[in-house]
This record gives sequence, structure tokens and C-alpha cells, in this order.
Amino acid sequence: MNNSYTSSVTRIPLLGVIMPLLLACFPAHAETTNCTAITSLPAVITTQGVYCFTGNLSTSMTSGNAIEIQANNVTIDLNGFKLGGLGARDGTQANGIYADQRKNITIKNGIIRGFYRGIWLDAPSFATSSGQVVKNVLADQNTFTGIDVRGFGNTVSGNTVVDTGGSTVINDAIGIWVLGSGAKVVNNTVSTTTATGTGIAIGISLFSADYSLVQNNTVTDTLDNSTNSYAIYIADDSTGVFVRDNNMANADLGLFFLFLPPSSSGKYKDNLTFNVTTPFSGGINAGGNN
Repeated sequence: MNNSYTSSVTRIPLLGVIMPLLLACFPAHAETTNCTAITSLPAVITTQGVYCFTGNLSTSMTSGNAIEIQANNVTIDLNGFKLGGLGARDGTQANGIYADQRKNITIKNGIIRGFYRGIWLDAPSFATSSGQVVKNVLADQNTFTGIDVRGFGNTVSGNTVVDTGGSTVINDAIGIWVLGSGAKVVNNTVSTTTATGTGIAIGISLFSADYSLVQNNTVTDTLDNSTNSYAIYIADDSTGVFVRDNNMANADLGLFFLFLPPSSSGKYKDNLTFNVTTPFSGGINAGGNN
């Protein structure tokens, strides 16, 4: 955490400004206007409340955080605008939006592009972070991870994570990474997660995620240079994970539970795969999968 960052925020009148049209593939949402505007980068949020974008913001910073949240109970509504970091190129180690050990953070409705991690809500101790929500975000061209959320009782829903990977700092690439129990990872689209060198590519990854739900996600084109790319990966420190109604295509392994013994693993039901070398591994098959 770098407390030397500065923030420039101004209060928006209730009438606000008109939100521009998003990409055709990205759903429109009501604009938040009764909020505190984030107008320059880097920005640090130290007080709870609702914050928003009124236009696109970009930075070429190669480290640190474009936006750092240092308070609980914060909502950032991108209002359909872009937070961009492509200027730092593939060697970037900068994060788009970052928080450490915070509660009740919501990030929604916009584009986060070209960072090392697009969104990183960290929690070295999961007990210090909970109730995070990331929804309706287009995270694209982030070089390591599109969305990384940690803690317990968190929700990652309705997001589109595209073209993750290509970092010159790390070879791995992960579209959505969730750590902590009681998580919901639902209704997301993850496409083209590409590792480099000897790295591993994972579309959706869960660690320490006891009794979490992974449902109605579409994961396609999870690619690496070995035979260990994973569409959905459930680590062996997660128990009782429920995985259902997901579509997976173009990967070495589709749904992979790393569990021993099987009695402690999760269950999966009604998942579909196409062009996946090993569609299902581990876990308990509850039926309707192919």
C-alpha cells in the first residue's frame, strides 16, 4: 500500500451527466449520479460512500494501484466508462482497483483494461474481508488476473473477462480467482485466458472456498503451452463446492477438482463441455454432465 498516492474527487450534482453507450456486447445500466466523482489517477478512497466515474480514465503507471480503497462500505460505479492501464504494456505490475482487508466493497458497471490485476480485493486473513461484490464489469487485456477477490461471502457475477495473460512478469494467467468460503461465482463469461512459457492458464479458480457456488458460467479458450490448462479449477483446500450449469470449451481439463479423498470433494451437475481433453476430474458427479 502506498499512502503517497493522491486523489482528485468532486461532488456531482444530482442531475449528473449522460452515460455513453457501452460496447454492443456489454449491458447498459442505470447511471449513478448521487456520488463522489473520481476524476484523476492515482486515487485513494479513505471514506465510506458511493464513488463513480464521469468519463474514461487512463494511466501509464507500471506499479502500485490506479485506485486504492482504504475504507469499508465503498461502492465504485464505473458508469459504463473505462479504467485503462494499457500504456504500461505487458511488463506492468500495476493493479486497476485494489483493496486490502476491507469489507462490503462493490465494484460495478464498466471496463477495466490493461493492468496486472484488473481488480484485486485482497485478504491475507480471510476473516478480515467479506461481503465483496464485483458485477457487470468487462475486464479485458489484463496481463495476470482479470478479477481477484478474497475473503468470505463474496459475489462475482455477470462479468465478462476477456483476453487475460501475456505478462512478462509471470507466466500464469487466471481469468477469475476467488479465495474464501461461501463465495458465489455466477453468470460470468471468461474467454481467452492464455499463459506464456511454462505457465498455467485457468479460466475460473477457487481456493479455500468451502461451500461455494459456481453456476451458469461460460468458460472458453483456456490456453497454455503444456497439457494443463483448466476451464474451472477447484483447489484441494475447498470442501463442498457446488458446480452446476456451466459451459466449458477448448481446454485441456474442463472441471477439475483437486480433492483427496473424494468424500470431501464438491459435487457437479448439468455441466457441458466441448473440445475438452479431460472434461471432468475428481468431485462427485450428480448427473446431467457431458
